[in-house]
Amino acid sequence: MSQTDTGGTVATDDDLPEFLEERHSGSWSANLELDRYADDRELLVEHALLALERTSPDHHVNLVTHPEHGTPEPYLEDPIRERFPEATATVVDQCGCGGYVYRVEM
Repeated sequence: MSQTDTGGTVATDDDLPEFLEERHSGSWSANLELDRYADDRELLVEHALLALERTSPDHHVNLVTHPEHGTPEPYLEDPIRERFPEATATVVDQCGCGGYVYRVEM
């Protein structure tokens, strides 16, 4: 079983959702609305950063966040800037379920 260093915690590949199991060569969306993220903002941030790592340069990933955490800027902006200083991020829309689409251009 392989492990992925996620900047402080170590997760096994078995712990990763399917959308994080491969590198994405184009723009794509990461579903961070799953129930597993409702009570675990730290995991949501960790998986958001992994999604960015798996996004090819000159593309974007839509981080679709769980509604439990509200607008994503307060908890995603700083970790993204620290790890990916050249990336730009913006809220695109609020989903009908209450979550947000946070687009990060790599």
